[in-house]
Amino acid sequence: MNYMIAILPKMAGFLLLVLIGFTASRIGVIKKEAMPSISGFLLKIVLPALTISLIWENQTTFYTMARYGRMVIAQILMYFIMAAGGILGSRICHLSGTTSNVHRGCSVGGNYGFLVIPLIMTLFGDQGGNVYIPICSVIDTTLVWTLGFTLFTNGVGQKENPWKKIIMNPIFISIILGLCLTSFHIPVPDMIMNAIDSVGNTCYSWGLIYLGCSLGFMKLTNIFKYRSMLVLVFTKLLVIPLIVYFISHHFLTNVESMILMLISAAPSMTTSSMIAEQYHLDEEYASTAVVTTTLFCMLIIPLLFGLISL
Repeated sequence: MNYMIAILPKMAGFLLLVLIGFTASRIGVIKKEAMPSISGFLLKIVLPALTISLIWENQTTFYTMARYGRMVIAQILMYFIMAAGGILGSRICHLSGTTSNVHRGCSVGGNYGFLVIPLIMTLFGDQGGNVYIPICSVIDTTLVWTLGFTLFTNGVGQKENPWKKIIMNPIFISIILGLCLTSFHIPVPDMIMNAIDSVGNTCYSWGLIYLGCSLGFMKLTNIFKYRSMLVLVFTKLLVIPLIVYFISHHFLTNVESMILMLISAAPSMTTSSMIAEQYHLDEEYASTAVVTTTLFCMLIIPLLFGLISL
């Protein structure tokens, strides 16, 4: 399958949904005050519903999770490569203080829920790729709120227990719930599962519309303010994903390697600016990182598939 050709129309569709969200925010259809409610609905209801739906559809159990041990180990190592890239990038750009923290944290925390999941579903759904979504969700949630969170808050303020954020994360809870349902063969009425499927399926469109709205409320002119943004884009979206793919390709299947490449190439998570605000970091730099990486990923992700097809 030529993924370069396959991904172009899909990315065009993604971009259209992002533009719909961007336009809706710019003309006032969606107010900035509504964004926390939309984000909460997506993170606490839609994504957990999608997770349970996929686990149930693929009948993923605790046992099958253990069968993908190599994928799990590879994904964990991938986050440390991403962290190394963020640390190296901040030193190359001579960043200091909270700006350096944000640069490093944004290098690890990616927009897995709103971008990677829809891409996996559309690109690899026919090849059984959906089974990896809950597996990768567990690792992503754990590493983002441990390693990534540590990079964000290193040397800043009072330390918190990151494991509390992981355990109380709605997606993590939905994974455990879904695995319990399948592992212990707990029956679920079709009416309930159909409702869960319907809610989860809205992730594809609303996740990208939300991204567009987020861009609409951010200062796009800041993209040209920080030269270090080019380093962040180059390392996070291009160099590290290629390194991840070509290393993992020797140990994993091609689909698994491409999924890891996608996860590492995800733009900085939208909650980066919220973390920066809460811990008094460089909030403007965090918002700019989200905007810049989100816009550039629309061009670079197809480029990645073209490069690995050569």
